[in-house]
Amino acid sequence: MDTKRLTLRFPVRRLPLVLFAAAALAVPCAAVEAARSINERRPVEAAGSIDIIDPAGSVEIAGWDQPVLEVTGTLGDGVERVEVTVNGARSVVKVVLQKDSGWNASGEARLVVHVPRRSSVSAALVSADLKVSHLEGMATLQTVSGDVEGDVGQNVQVSVVSGEVRLVAANARAINVRSISGDVTVTGGGGDVDVSTVSGDIDLTLATVRRGRLKTVSGELKASLALADDGQLDGESVSGDIDVKFQAAPVADFALQTFSGEISNCFGPKPEEPPYGPGSRLVFRNGAATGHVRLETKSGDIDICAKDTRGSRAVDWSPPRSGAGPRYAVVV
Repeated sequence: MDTKRLTLRFPVRRLPLVLFAAAALAVPCAAVEAARSINERRPVEAAGSIDIIDPAGSVEIAGWDQPVLEVTGTLGDGVERVEVTVNGARSVVKVVLQKDSGWNASGEARLVVHVPRRSSVSAALVSADLKVSHLEGMATLQTVSGDVEGDVGQNVQVSVVSGEVRLVAANARAINVRSISGDVTVTGGGGDVDVSTVSGDIDLTLATVRRGRLKTVSGELKASLALADDGQLDGESVSGDIDVKFQAAPVADFALQTFSGEISNCFGPKPEEPPYGPGSRLVFRNGAATGHVRLETKSGDIDICAKDTRGSRAVDWSPPRSGAGPRYAVVV
């Protein structure tokens, strides 16, 4: 056997494997370098305002008991820096992208931002998900493409183009949610409530509502709430059912209409069936009628009910049929 030939072949056959192993070991190192970390802390006022701007990635905002603004997380290789500035009572966290980053560079910043829980928070994101928790101040939350979820303590305003909204706002007295494409689910709060979505369902579980404006173009509308004595509730769906459950039968004027569907009422008079064509209409007054309820859907059913109907007294004041006297339906 030619030992020299064996000696010469051995390193030649192993050389590609050695190069492959070295390349494999280099990949994690490059990935680590691409995803840089950030850890910034600044003293801030306990009830100041904090603005957060992030073009892409994700942001989690959590309230805590320290008068400190803390920003942690990871930055993609397309991110130049994160600016954290404090000017009096106003603080700003801004993600700055590299101007000359390559086409495959990651411009994502995945941040966890701790703020004093009584801060007023404003977040403006582009392509990023947003989570909030343990906040007691007012929250203004906006993302173009991403979901918004979590819990807030005070008034909240949300704007989403493409994404779902899932919020708990236990003590909010003003809730304003706008979504173009996505479902909206809100629990808690009351007062003034304005919720709309173009393509998506609305599902609300609220306290006492004074002014309610609920609208979905293509989706179902469900709401469980109490209506203030002089409260007003307007609900509208172009293509979808409307289902409203009251804590108690409201003392209000009711105007319900569906152009292609049925109306169901568990505490008042039954709807009128038109002599020709589909659809249904119900107009009646419950008690002294200090409030107003208007529900309308173009294509869908309307269902209203109350958990407590004790003491309700509904009078049907629909226009009488020709040649007939006024019709009254008293429901006890």
